Amino acid sequence: MDPKQLVALLAQGALFLVVMSFGLQARWSDVVGAMRNKSLIFRGVLAVNVVVPLAAVVTCMLFRLQPAIQTGIIVMAVSPLAPLAPGKMRKGGADTSMVIGMYVALIMLAIILVPLTVALLSALFPVDASISVVAVAKLCGKTILLPLAIGVAVASEAPRLARIAARVSGILGFIGIIVLLCLIAYVQRGAAAALIGDGTLLAITVILCAAIGGGYWLGRPDPALSNALSMAAAIRHPGIAALIIQSNFVDLKTMLTVVLFLLTSVIVTTVYQLLAKFYSIAGRQRKVC
Repeated sequence: MDPKQLVALLAQGALFLVVMSFGLQARWSDVVGAMRNKSLIFRGVLAVNVVVPLAAVVTCMLFRLQPAIQTGIIVMAVSPLAPLAPGKMRKGGADTSMVIGMYVALIMLAIILVPLTVALLSALFPVDASISVVAVAKLCGKTILLPLAIGVAVASEAPRLARIAARVSGILGFIGIIVLLCLIAYVQRGAAAALIGDGTLLAITVILCAAIGGGYWLGRPDPALSNALSMAAAIRHPGIAALIIQSNFVDLKTMLTVVLFLLTSVIVTTVYQLLAKFYSIAGRQRKVC
């Protein structure tokens, strides 16, 4: 088997297991209830589909990066939530069913919003890019909606089995993702290092901080919702970004920028959640004293 095919197979399998593990922890009634929460979904759309693309456009203008790098950044900014997002969203205390409900709703909206956003930004910038609704729908359906549906269906009918299966699939999926990220970081280390020194890494970090800040503010006054929206905004879907790039661009730097954006988002969101946990514990200890 070709190494590229092996990596692609590992990525698909790992992400499928991770997404299914989240679905195995929710039930249809709870998920549908969360999807009907108009305030929740509206805040999610603002955080994911408005704040981050705006932050990316403004940051790219200020940093004056190469066109291929700007394209990679903006393409990631318009891509929807990644399969890793629900796990990050739950760590702040948000209910699993609420997270899955919002996640599904935002992914379904992304099928329409992503092509529209790409068309709008293509009209504003000197870049001719497009992506079809059908292409986005196929990718989202295969990599996100299908494993979620399988997981929720099992959880609704066999909750005991679902609890065991969620742990197993989650562990196996995350092991696969860690291996995949290590492979990407190792193979692309030289090319990615060149982007770090030209301001690309700083620009991406600024965008991620804006995404976290915007999501946090939109979730107030509920700390759990603030964390959920922060993570939803910061963790973008590299598969959708790759689909847009493969359909419209040929410069390798554009895809490398997507890889750097993905790796940086994992690091930045992890640091943010560790700091948030530390200050939360410190705050409780001061109150006790």
